[in-house]
Amino acid sequence: MPTEEHVQRFREIFGEAGEAVLERVRPLSPRLREHVYDYIAGDLYADPTLSGRTRELVVIATLAAQGGMGEQLAVHLHVALDNGATVAEIVATLETVGAYAGVPRALNAMFTAAEIFVRRGHIPAGQAEPTADM
Repeated sequence: MPTEEHVQRFREIFGEAGEAVLERVRPLSPRLREHVYDYIAGDLYADPTLSGRTRELVVIATLAAQGGMGEQLAVHLHVALDNGATVAEIVATLETVGAYAGVPRALNAMFTAAEIFVRRGHIPAGQAEPTADM
């Protein structure tokens, strides 16, 4: 059973989007849900070695490189932006993924990122490329 501290930290980091993911898994695997609270919020994200911004850029790169992680990628894009990552930094991260994990995976991740950027008002709908100051 996760501690209330871990649950609260998870909610602070991942917000409603992260909580919605764990609510979807609860009926199938309460154990996996508890593991996420305990390990992700209670251990990994409690470690101050990496800043929240840096950790989220690493997570974005990892999810993009795996491919097929659209829902999780969207959550972490929000968290990265909330932690001060810029659109340009996220785009550069995904471009690097393209070089090392493949262009199709980077493209899919970039499309997910573009949806988040538009939704949050960082780029206008239909704009293909963010400006340098984003």
